[in-house]
Parts: sequence; structure tokens; C-alpha cells
Amino acid sequence: MHESTTLAVVDANIRSGEDELARESLLANLQAYREPHVTPLWVNWLRERADLRLVCMVHRLARFDDFLIDVVRSARGVTGTQAMLSFGGRAHIGRLMEVPLAAGGRHRLHAAHVGIDVVAGYDRETFEAIWHIPSHPRVKPVWLLRNYHSYGADLTMLLLATDEPAITGYVMSWIRPIPGVMDTTLSTIADWALLATPEQLIAVAEEFFHLEREEIGGV
Repeated sequence: MHESTTLAVVDANIRSGEDELARESLLANLQAYREPHVTPLWVNWLRERADLRLVCMVHRLARFDDFLIDVVRSARGVTGTQAMLSFGGRAHIGRLMEVPLAAGGRHRLHAAHVGIDVVAGYDRETFEAIWHIPSHPRVKPVWLLRNYHSYGADLTMLLLATDEPAITGYVMSWIRPIPGVMDTTLSTIADWALLATPEQLIAVAEEFFHLEREEIGGV
């Protein structure tokens, strides 16, 4: 993995009354972006805040500010941005490939971002315990990111589920009781605009994430 390869989650605050205009303006900017420094993966609308969330892969970190200024912050209706960076994590590549199904409205998949605060000193064992939670019949973790340098959560998990209430139950009953978990936050995803191709998603997974052997096989 190149030393500057980074996964970035960018939250764009939207001016009230310009929600659709901001969404269309941001998508137009992203679709017109042709530089090799950043690969936009998808844009979400966050239900609780009515803001937009962009997930992207940053290949040249020194050019990331330019991307934020020229592509994201220049979109109509965007009043500010906050970015969370991750330099490592784990992913189920088979589940990552279900993101296009959720984005396309197929299989009625619900999604959420879970922020997890970890007690200092429990970091590695808590990460491993969260990643190795037993399989749930309705909830599928896609990835688990490390974000210790950020002002937000220490870890971030992306979940897909066949029904939305199961996500809350998963966080309450499966994640929060794990030793070392101090607190959690939940952001429900209400909409998707997929920008990456399936081939780009696979490339991102193979370039950035730690993938165990059985995960590469799609288990």
C-alpha cells in the first residue's frame, strides 16, 4: 500500500432549503472530476442531519485540500465540510460488493455508519473483538476503519441490513457490550449515489484494506 493511500469520509453541511440543489451540484462536480489524486466512491444523504456524506479514496494526500476546495466546497448550497481520514482497517470484500445492490435499491438493503469510541489501552483487543462478532442473521458489517487521529470516533463501521431496526439492535446488543467500547453513535443512510464501478470497489478493497483469505473468497 502506498504511504499516502487514505480512505476519506467527508461530511458536507448543506444550507437549509437547498438540499436538492446541493446534491445535484456536488454530484455534477464529482462526475466532472478527472484528476488521479482522488477516487470518489459514493455519496450518501444522512437522515438525521439532512447533510451529504462523500466516501472516497485519496491517492495523493497532499492534493486532498485542493479536491475539497474545488470539488466539494464549491458546490452550491455547501456551507462547510469536515473530513475523517483512515489509514487502515478491515473489510469483507464480498459485502463491499453488495453496496451497489443497496445503492440501486435492490434487495431492500438498509445501511448505517457506526462511530465507536474505545477506552485507551483496549484499542487492539476491542478492534479484534468487534471485527470477530459472530455472524448476525440480518446485519452484515462491511468494513471497520481506524480513525484514532480524528476528532470523531476512534473506529467507524459500515453496516448493511435487511431491516432497519436490526441495525439498532446490533449496535445495542452486539457492539456496545464489548469490553473497551466506551460509546457509539449511529448515522442512518437514507440515499445513495454510487460513483465507483465494481472494478474500482475491488481495487479499493485490495489496495487499502487488510483482507483475510476467506474474505477474498467472498465469505
